Amino acid sequence: MSFGFELLLARRYLRADRPPGALKGLRWATFGLLLTTICIYIGDELLNRYLASHLSQFLWDLRPILRTLKYASVLVTVLVGFFVELIRQLTIFTTISTFGLFLGTGALVTVLSVMSGFEQDLKGKILGTHAHMVVTCRDRSFTDYREALAKVEKLPGVVAATPYLTSEVMIASQANLSGVIIKGIDPQTIGRVTELVKNTEQGSLENLLHPERMLTLGEPPPPRSALQELATPLDAGGGADAADQRDAGAVAPDAGTGAAVAGRDVALKTDGDGAATAEGQIRNRHSGPPKPRKILPGVAIGRELAKNLRVFLGDDVNVVSPLGGIGPTGPIPKTKRFRVGASFFSGMYEYDSKYVYMDLPAAQKFLGLPDEVTGLELKLATPEETEGVMAQVQATLGSDFEVVDWKQTNRSLFSALKLEKIAMFIALCFIILVAAFSIVSNGIMLVLKKGRDVAILKSMGASDGAVLRVFVLLGLYMGMLGTTAGVLVGCAVCAAFDRFGLPLDTDVYYITKLPVKVNPTELAVVLVASLMLSLLATLYPAWLAARLRPVEGLR
Repeated sequence: MSFGFELLLARRYLRADRPPGALKGLRWATFGLLLTTICIYIGDELLNRYLASHLSQFLWDLRPILRTLKYASVLVTVLVGFFVELIRQLTIFTTISTFGLFLGTGALVTVLSVMSGFEQDLKGKILGTHAHMVVTCRDRSFTDYREALAKVEKLPGVVAATPYLTSEVMIASQANLSGVIIKGIDPQTIGRVTELVKNTEQGSLENLLHPERMLTLGEPPPPRSALQELATPLDAGGGADAADQRDAGAVAPDAGTGAAVAGRDVALKTDGDGAATAEGQIRNRHSGPPKPRKILPGVAIGRELAKNLRVFLGDDVNVVSPLGGIGPTGPIPKTKRFRVGASFFSGMYEYDSKYVYMDLPAAQKFLGLPDEVTGLELKLATPEETEGVMAQVQATLGSDFEVVDWKQTNRSLFSALKLEKIAMFIALCFIILVAAFSIVSNGIMLVLKKGRDVAILKSMGASDGAVLRVFVLLGLYMGMLGTTAGVLVGCAVCAAFDRFGLPLDTDVYYITKLPVKVNPTELAVVLVASLMLSLLATLYPAWLAARLRPVEGLR
């Protein structure tokens, strides 16, 4: 038999023996689900564009549930539609086997893509916060960092470099304290190596270079005169409260030099000395001019650390280092006051709650390490290919220096992510394995049901190998159909997540939406694994069919 005839027989054995329009009514179920999904999408768009400002609080709180219902309706429509089309064309057992492969491969593609998205998001945040490569000294103080900096900046593959100094300290405010890692940086060059400048939310790293600019940060507004206090609600339109008071008649007209202003703590007399009384009350409120602020070195802290310490831009904090002097009773911690000049958000909770940046000379002075750094941070042109640049840096600086890239620094983290992805792949492959067992049972039933047909083929001259190929093609047909549909639907789900986004709780996941990245290599692995399991599942039924004797089949 030719290959085309064998494939035709395999497809014929899988098709159901039903009249052409037997299950035609099932398509109405898919059509109804499709109309429901379209109506949900149109309603959500109308709600977002035209009715969002008129919703009650209860309906506003139900919007996440409605958004989830929108995505779920699409998924149910796709699953039901695919199952209906399968059962209209194939037998019930073939439909179940093919649908199992479809679910297994679709779930596997989606989960692996989401895990790859998390890995990519985590890698981007790590590379944005830390350098691609770090150079440190092994057994001596790093005081000749300027010469080393000039050498490494000339190497091919190195985009930029900057020095840094780091130490573990305590930081305290009036409300709380926390253990942190201070990092002395060069604000002029750190932006070329990391994303710290782009991640700065409030303030600026320039405040670390120019502490005098922070004198007005967080400073209370200057006291206002009595005329300004009176002009704010009456003449200058001081907000909605003043307008409401005017409409309600709280401000009495034609009161001469006196007035009654409802809801304020300034009371005026109506006997002609009202202005003097208001001036005296405001002067008492601002008892004397504020004391001039002292110029302090600035620090940049993360958003989570600012929440923990309950500090804002311009507030003062105390930094305590255990490496202080020696007193009569032993070591004395060193304490110095700093001022918050910037706030950053990197997207990593550990970094936003543990790192405090300050100017490099200020950190050297505070730690008692004049003209000394911990190491150099390097940014590479190709972060994924660090081995060649590492060898060049090591050969240029010599054996006194140690060079470490970001892969070695975060080896345990990315190894755990890789192991988790492998474990998830193996776990989800059991769904495909269950579908493969159903292919085995379906093949055995087909051999028993089509035994007479197989006997007729053999009596007409078909060889055992030809019969074996027919049933192997039968299993491969189910595997190809279920696997291809599952991969396509999985890619479509990932594209929908990437395009529209699945919102997440930022307090729990620290990201705004579900990250997705479709890896072609992973898709190929899923295809090969599913097809191999389908092929292995057809070998035993095909072997049974090939061993069937014509006499036994015709009996």
